[in-house]
Formats: sequence, C-alpha cells, structure tokens
Amino acid sequence: MVLMIFSNKHYYSIASSSILSKFKSEIEVIDGVYRIKIDVPFQVKFVCSYLFKKEDQYILIDAGFNSPSWKKKFIQEINTIGLGIEDIDVCIITHNHLDHIGLIKEFKEKNPKMNIVMHDITNKILKWETDKSNTKEIENEAIRISIEMKNYGLSEEERLRIIDFFTYWPKFRGYQSPDAIVNDNDILLNDLKIIWTPGHSFGHICVFDSKNKHLFSGDHILSRITPHIGNFIIPDFLADEYVHYNFKNVLDQYLQSLDRIDKLNPSIIFPAHQEIIYNPHERIKAIKEHHAARLKDISELIKNNPLTPRKISKIHFGEDLDDINSYMALSEVLGHLLYLEDLGKIEKFEKNGKYYYRSKT
Repeated sequence: MVLMIFSNKHYYSIASSSILSKFKSEIEVIDGVYRIKIDVPFQVKFVCSYLFKKEDQYILIDAGFNSPSWKKKFIQEINTIGLGIEDIDVCIITHNHLDHIGLIKEFKEKNPKMNIVMHDITNKILKWETDKSNTKEIENEAIRISIEMKNYGLSEEERLRIIDFFTYWPKFRGYQSPDAIVNDNDILLNDLKIIWTPGHSFGHICVFDSKNKHLFSGDHILSRITPHIGNFIIPDFLADEYVHYNFKNVLDQYLQSLDRIDKLNPSIIFPAHQEIIYNPHERIKAIKEHHAARLKDISELIKNNPLTPRKISKIHFGEDLDDINSYMALSEVLGHLLYLEDLGKIEKFEKNGKYYYRSKT
C-alpha cells in the first residue's frame, strides 16, 4: 500500500460488507499480458494482477485481496478467457501487503499443483507475523517504535494509535508456505529474473521478463505517485541474517534498485496500481527527481532552523491527516532524513525529550 491508506482501523469491516459488492473489474490484453484490474477499498482505488504464459505455463503476478467479492470477480475475469484457478501454474508474490497476498491460501487449496513463489524476506516476515506465539514480540516492537516516533514529534495519543496499527493488521494476513523461495538475481523459467527491490517493503521484488522486456513492478514503481518509503517492524532474527543490509536507510536501497531496473531497459512496466507505464526510463527519472527535490527541500528547511521530523512532515504533507497517515507521513520524512544523515549533510540532536534535525553549515 502507498502513503495514503485507510483512515482508521474500522474501515476494513465497513468496506468489506457494503462497498466491495459494488466494485468493478476488467481484464485486458497488453502485449500478450492479461491485466486483471479489480477495485479495492483503499485510496489506491484498484489493484492489478497479471497473467501471462511462459514455456506452456501460466504465470500469475500477485494474489490480490482477500474478500469473497474480490475472489468472485477475479474468477469471473479469468473465466472470460477460458481459464480457471486450476490452470494457473505459478503465482509470484511481489510483497507481503494485504492486497497482494490475499488469496494465496485459497488458490493453493483450489489448485494444489500451483507453485507459490516469494522472496525469502517476504516468507519469513509473513510466517513471523502470523504465528500467534509471536504476538507479544510484535506488540513489544510496536511499543518500541511508537516511543521512538513520539521522540520524533508524535503526540501521546498518536503514539498509542501506532501500537494499534502495528498489532492490528497482522491479524488479517494469512500464511501460505511457498513452494519456492527466491532471492535477488534468481531466474525462473529461463526468462524471468527476480530483482530484489527493498523500499516499499523489505522483501519486495520486481519480476523482469528479459525476453519481452516486461517489468512487473508491484508497488515499487507506479505511474503517478511514489510508493511509501518508510520504517517497518523487522524481527531481530531477520536483521541478524541480513546484517549487511542497511535497514535504516531504506531510501538509499530504494534509489539503488531504481538504477538497477533502469539499466535493464524495460519496454513496459506493469504496476500493481494506476496505469501501465510505457516510458519506463522517463518515469524512473521522474521518481528520482521527486526524491532529490524532497531531499533538497528538507535540507533547506532545516538550515539554521532545527525542526522535529513531525514538524517537517506537517509542512510537507499538511496538518489535517488522521493518526495513521500522520505516522506514514512522518515515516516518509524520516526515510529522507536518515538518507541525508548517512551522507553527513545533516545532524540530529535531542532537546527536551524530542529529536531535532538541522543541516550542517
């Protein structure tokens, strides 16, 4: 999901009962790829899964949203091209968010021969989050992050809501053991290259069809907005395992992966939300310019004017956001501050229990 998400935790139950039945769906063919577009109850409006054939196997990118209405519409759409769930051979999950993993358990139950594929980090996070024995550990991590965020400028009320946010959503995720775990640069079916693209989530992957020059970007590259780049709960065992990965400077990882994708020279980008991207190089350049401009704006804003990250986020995103989006905005700003701090361009200091940032002169 991107920066603008649910306004509160009750939205899911309302949307699932009264809105989903009205949602629209459509399927279209783009350069040999079926784009299955179905509405979701988020501000991104819809999510797309992609279906195509490779070496006599049907490949599905992402498993959509877990609701009876979404499932019904998905089946209706693939039925129109003469296919059913039992015809899908491989389902590749780009990342662990609700609108991408929703139906993997049902797909597997309907078609036990379907191979579920996901990145090692996505698998381990999903397994950890959905294991009820880890509930207390997740809660403790949520409390730790909320305290850290309060030091960055959140109010006490906002801090408590952050705990609710981090402990609430794992309840909606289901775990399906993958049939294949992939890592960066792995190749599937000769032509499909796995590109590990951390940023929007730590285990996010893009899938590059080297033969057709198609990139399936998940939420990594979108046509009109940039995905949320922030900070997330990571279990200690995973941080230890990926010790060489900078879990704090997520923006740096994201920008590096954009460069990697640009060098692949894709002809078309198929994103999970918004429109198909027919000018990949220009879109990647625009995203990089967007982040460069934000980094410059933040640097200039705190030059001789120390501010808390919360204050910076209010200036950039406005003051009328609800609690969760306030956190997401703060998380986004922190991603940029940590990037600048790693470059040695800004510094952090504490004053009256709050953290402030200022540019170095």
